[in-house]
Amino acid sequence: MSGVLSSLNEATGSYESLFKENGFAIFPSVLSSDDIEEVIAALSQLPESDAVRRRVSIYGVRNLLETSPAIRELAVRPEIWQFVVPVLGPHAFAARAILFNKTPDANWNLGWHQDSVISVKEQIETPGFKAWGNKVGVWQVQPPPQILERMLALRIHLDDCPAENGALRVVPTSHRSGWLDDEIAEWRTRHGEVTCEVDRGGVIAMCPMTLHASSRASSPSQRRVIHIEYANEELPGGLEWNSRVCPPQ
Repeated sequence: MSGVLSSLNEATGSYESLFKENGFAIFPSVLSSDDIEEVIAALSQLPESDAVRRRVSIYGVRNLLETSPAIRELAVRPEIWQFVVPVLGPHAFAARAILFNKTPDANWNLGWHQDSVISVKEQIETPGFKAWGNKVGVWQVQPPPQILERMLALRIHLDDCPAENGALRVVPTSHRSGWLDDEIAEWRTRHGEVTCEVDRGGVIAMCPMTLHASSRASSPSQRRVIHIEYANEELPGGLEWNSRVCPPQ
């Protein structure tokens, strides 16, 4: 267990209990500057393809577990994996990874929502799974909310992300009540929101079902985040996760 996680546990109680209660947790200084530079260098080597969307600079890359060996390694390295096991147990695996970036050329706003899809190998009609789509050759589907409630997303920050740089905002405890599409305003009023300011190398752990949003950056430079989703269960009806990355044995 790293100093980051052990310090949190000693000061405020276990990460697992805090995460399950609030639906998110913030950890500073998880990766070193050298670690971050290695990740950035690997991202710069990604080929121009349908999986990489660019204007002047990269602002969104899907399917990183499939296209980048460096991100596959990052997803299960000990500094990152320490946040997975307390929530999902030792049989967890990385299922999807995406790069998000805000730049002066792509300074986007993301309204309040819950993450609602997973990536699977093929389309198999299965009760409870709906809203099928195919993005960059990969099938996506909305599963029952209980599956997403049992998942974990880690957001690894490659740049400083203060409030003015489009930091993530979350509504605590909003991850345990199913779909909240028609209740977002009520939840924000009742529970408030937290702005997750994170320095370069920090990590946000979040349940995909936690209500979250981010504003346009008021001082846009770059705000690169590697978003990795983890699961620990098989899917029903013959469905298979599109990726399954586990630590080396």
